[in-house]
Amino acid sequence: MKKTAICVVGDFRFLNSYLKNFLFELRNKGKFNGDVIIITSIFTPKFYFKWKTKDKKLTFIKRKKIKFTKNSDITLKNLNTNNQPNRHINKPFQWQKLYVFDYELKKWDFIFYIDINMHIHYPINKVLSIYPEGKFTARTDGYPEYKHKLQSQFDEKHPKIFDLSKKYDLETKFYFQTGVMYFDTNLISKNTVNEIIGLVEEYPITKTNEQGILNLYFMYEKGIFEELLLEIDDFLVYYYWIVKNKKIIITKQLREKYK
Repeated sequence: MKKTAICVVGDFRFLNSYLKNFLFELRNKGKFNGDVIIITSIFTPKFYFKWKTKDKKLTFIKRKKIKFTKNSDITLKNLNTNNQPNRHINKPFQWQKLYVFDYELKKWDFIFYIDINMHIHYPINKVLSIYPEGKFTARTDGYPEYKHKLQSQFDEKHPKIFDLSKKYDLETKFYFQTGVMYFDTNLISKNTVNEIIGLVEEYPITKTNEQGILNLYFMYEKGIFEELLLEIDDFLVYYYWIVKNKKIIITKQLREKYK
């Protein structure tokens, strides 16, 4: 029988804010009774969260902070983000999401990653039963309008954008977000995380931290990205907003989109 685990990432602050409610929704609304992997920092007291949640199927994977070379770090801190917050400065823990592809996760056959601050409204097991064998799947970032290009994920005014656009098709609007990812762990090797970090070092101009880089890696370097399952039965699998008269299994928001 295939082993699938749900995976989340969070530092102590994020786990303290969201983990208990996430597990409540996952277990009660999502009807998922399997393993939950929590990727966190080496300083997170796992005994505290096991006590707080009373959940016996939690696996904590502690990893050191991902560090880049001094030059890459400086470049990332000084990106032109068009007056938006610089995620490398304001959300540095997002880089820990690269450990979703850590070799230790090969203990499970498939990993369903979900941002811990998302919401689960309906049973998720039917989605998990459709295994992405040999695939990396995620929701396209522009779904359903597809307005923006992959190039928008990077600092378009940095000189490195020219080399980047020569090597990769940045004109595509069919690129993915990293809030929900479902993939076959056969795709993970001992070098996967280092290969992704190497891409950051080569092109440290991603405005969305791991998201832009993971697109380069899975869409182009590996060529294995496919759209996450859109619907199952009469449910949408994932959408950012609540939609009136629609049953959506996972959403980012608990409200409808602003008009």
